[in-house]
Amino acid sequence: MRLRELVQADHLALKVLTGHDLLDRQVRGVSTTDLAEPSRFVKPGELVLTELTWHTGADSSRNFVKALGDVAALVSGTALKGVPLDLIDACAEAGLPLLTLPVEVPFSHVTEHVLRTLITELGSAPRSRYGSRRRLASTLVDGGSLTKVVTAVAGELDVPCWVMSPTGRVVVGSQPLSEEERVRLARTFLTARHLPGMVGGLSVFPISKGAPHRIANWFLAYAGQQAQGDNEDLVVELAALVALERSRLEAAQRIERRVFDQLLELLESGDAALPGVVSRLHTLHVETEHGLLVVALSVAGGDDVGVAVLDELLRPLAPGIVTAADGAAIALVPLAGNTARELTEHVLAGARRLEAGLGEGRIALGVSNVTTGPAALSGLIEEARHARALAALSGERVSVITGDDVSSHRTLLAAIPPDLRRSFRTRLLGALEAYDAANQTDLLETLQAFLEESGNWTATAERLHVHVNTLRYRIKRVEELTGRSLNSWDERVDFMLAVRMR
Repeated sequence: MRLRELVQADHLALKVLTGHDLLDRQVRGVSTTDLAEPSRFVKPGELVLTELTWHTGADSSRNFVKALGDVAALVSGTALKGVPLDLIDACAEAGLPLLTLPVEVPFSHVTEHVLRTLITELGSAPRSRYGSRRRLASTLVDGGSLTKVVTAVAGELDVPCWVMSPTGRVVVGSQPLSEEERVRLARTFLTARHLPGMVGGLSVFPISKGAPHRIANWFLAYAGQQAQGDNEDLVVELAALVALERSRLEAAQRIERRVFDQLLELLESGDAALPGVVSRLHTLHVETEHGLLVVALSVAGGDDVGVAVLDELLRPLAPGIVTAADGAAIALVPLAGNTARELTEHVLAGARRLEAGLGEGRIALGVSNVTTGPAALSGLIEEARHARALAALSGERVSVITGDDVSSHRTLLAAIPPDLRRSFRTRLLGALEAYDAANQTDLLETLQAFLEESGNWTATAERLHVHVNTLRYRIKRVEELTGRSLNSWDERVDFMLAVRMR
């Protein structure tokens, strides 16, 4: 679509501030950003929407406009009372069209209009022997499901086809996939040096080549070799349609994020009257009846990556409302039919699947305790943030600390530098680990079971399925190799800490 068509859309009421002679520019996409340095997250030809929260003066305007590169235009929102004159000057000097949106028109209306127009245009171009693009695109434009589009493409390719997330979750697909296949495909997508890639007779193709990080992207998977000729065109078109549809979904999520941001500001102001909190929870359709908890996540790549990753980790078990604040992604998660432990295990399992694509990065997760009342929400948020900070200290590629952990010895362990933890463990357990490796024994497993059963001989023997006399022999061997006595409470504490250090 051309910029002129957007300006002529009466329901948007856009006003042109600079670039009146540049309205024939093509708009090829849309994105929203309030980063002071947005170059990594915008692409040439995009319409960029911003609330101007990054603005601190003339220098910030010049730097922001310079970082936009060859975008189609900039649209300012209403976070400030008016568009700063220095931003208008910077756009005019750079030859960048600058538009402004009325207070009563949300960004979502602009995003929806652009995406629907682009989908329609994608469907209007002629296609090969497989029929018309319009038939696929119109499915989305007319309110159809992404499943119908994928099924249609699978039929034309005459092979199974899936849209997947980097955790191995099937977003939509033309037929079921085994868990083993899902995990293998996701790992291939995350680790392949070049895409498209292939594993076990299945090909993977990225949805968006401009995504800031693969762990925040989706991908296509389909049976057979990398598509060629007309088939390749069809796969590329499907990827474009899925990318546009995902952008449309993300635009709706950004509305929720704004309300969540308002709720966070309200809570942090110290003036969080209960009716105001309840009102915003109601707007977000967040129910507290079955319990509510907060999850915090940090990962390299910026706020957009963190929000996308946390949103993905929560699906499909317990989708939450996710935003970014203070360098971390934060999610409000209503519990309905799930326990906090089940949710934590689900999130941790997904994060570990992403580990293959982290490179040198890490994922740190904090999970709060559960409440059924909105009055405790501020405390839950702080608890999750504190737990995430402790998890980040662990040094592990993927780590999680829960609200219960914060009040246990795990908090102390997380705060100890990784080298010191490894050194402590080696001094206490190194001899056992070496003996087990050399003699194919299980002394370390025996010690751990003995400690977890609080030194109860009968319970430990039953747990290990051995005779009590066998257990006594093993524990005596542990004491001989380590030079420590398990009759001492202090020694048991040291052993328990060492066992839990990694």
